Amino acid sequence: MKKLAQGLLCTILIATLITGCASQGDKPGNGGAGEKGGPGDQITAEEIKRVDLYVTAMRAAFQEESGGNDFIAVKLETLEGLSDRAKQEVLIGLKDLSANVYPFEKVKEDRSRFEVDEQGRLGRAVNGALLSVRLQEFSGNHAIIEATSWFGNLGAVFPEYKATYKNGEWHLELTRIAVS
Repeated sequence: MKKLAQGLLCTILIATLITGCASQGDKPGNGGAGEKGGPGDQITAEEIKRVDLYVTAMRAAFQEESGGNDFIAVKLETLEGLSDRAKQEVLIGLKDLSANVYPFEKVKEDRSRFEVDEQGRLGRAVNGALLSVRLQEFSGNHAIIEATSWFGNLGAVFPEYKATYKNGEWHLELTRIAVS
């Protein structure tokens, strides 16, 4: 009887562990079903907050002005304080603006997306935009961030926002904007 009880207890324990692991792994950002990576690829709460800030600011800049929505390229190196996994979440977060969102490094040589001048420098995006950010200040629930929506040497916007985190989302206040 004692062995039967121990066996039953082990079965319940194993079932509980399996169920707990499966439901934990299916959460976004935790390497669950359909996501690359494993437990080491979890995104921290701080990163989630930064991902939301960067996506909110870049989306706002894109909506100020862009060169079209056939594609969006993002300068991932401007995303301070994020792991590679969190940077991928930024790309995913911009998919509502365009079905084609790429890291800039992967598409910068694609002449169907970018035209270059005689010196080989980028001249303009072809029905798309290059997005980036410059985080000037970040502390808890407040930030100052400049976003860029570039679509040509003569076409870009550089809005600066004062950002406040309230009720689980970032609220932006436009403090200045430069236009090219």
